[in-house]
Amino acid sequence: MDSVRHRRRFQTGLWLALAVSALASRVTADEPLTFAPTLSLRTPEAVDQDDACVWVHPEQPEKSLIIGSDKAAGRVFVYDLNGSVLQTLQISKPGNIDCRQGVVLNGNKTDLVVVNQRVNPTQLVVLRVDPASLQLQRVDDNCLTGPNYGGCLYHSRTSGQCYFFCTSEQGTVAQYELTGDSRGHVKTRPVRELRTGKCEGAVADDRHQVVYVADEATGVWRFSAEPDAPTEGQLIIRVGEHGLQGDVEGLAIVPGPENGQLLLVSDQGRSRFRAYRLNESPTFVGEFAVAGARNTDGIDVVAQPVGPKFPRGLFICHTDQTPRALLVVSWETIARDLWK
Repeated sequence: MDSVRHRRRFQTGLWLALAVSALASRVTADEPLTFAPTLSLRTPEAVDQDDACVWVHPEQPEKSLIIGSDKAAGRVFVYDLNGSVLQTLQISKPGNIDCRQGVVLNGNKTDLVVVNQRVNPTQLVVLRVDPASLQLQRVDDNCLTGPNYGGCLYHSRTSGQCYFFCTSEQGTVAQYELTGDSRGHVKTRPVRELRTGKCEGAVADDRHQVVYVADEATGVWRFSAEPDAPTEGQLIIRVGEHGLQGDVEGLAIVPGPENGQLLLVSDQGRSRFRAYRLNESPTFVGEFAVAGARNTDGIDVVAQPVGPKFPRGLFICHTDQTPRALLVVSWETIARDLWK
């Protein structure tokens, strides 16, 4: 298994490096390349699925799951890669949703999906993924937070601990440590606070131990993700530069080699997705759109094989356009056509 994973990481890194190199010579046009969705995820119970994450099956990638958060419906929907609904969970006003696999809690390795619940009460809802049944089971135990708006997970390679960063309308970003107990339940405890402006979207880079936070008015901030690190952040992508209009929302990372991975940013004000090469000073390398995606909030990307429809992964985004489905595009298609 380790050799297979190593080979996949190498192939992904090589392919991404070539793609980014090609993209650098093709800067954004007035009308960006627009990609048709491969799959549209919709259920009659859904109202506005404005964030999603992907759980990749460790042995059978074609059995991977797309998990959508719908705060308007008060539901989390679990889809297979054919668009069928496998499970529906009732959660009061769920916000941003994220996944980490292989997290060790109380000596047991598990795959976690976490979503912030905005109301009654404000808390983190923690779900465990069962790879055999493809079902999610709630395992949190009174994981209360202060006001929360969105957020993301971070899995430390230094300590092995898992954390959730809760963003807020007030600009506070609270970091919570997730811990397991002997009953298999998950608790949280606050470890520190960061500051930006009003923020919802965030994404953590486990490899480089940083977290990126989308300040809706000013741009993208970068902070160290380790709990004992300094709390000062750096504004690395500014609204107004390279056409970034503002109301910065969803963030996602495309893994790759050193100085080769990408940060994808949802520019909600323009209904476009912008790509930046991640290094000390991120470099803008291009943008694209998805047909039917308007005023996009959450996004996610997986750049590894997840079944025959998505041989190099997938990109998923929210749309505010009726019927407000989650739109899924083959990542191979985006990379091939955008980065010629």
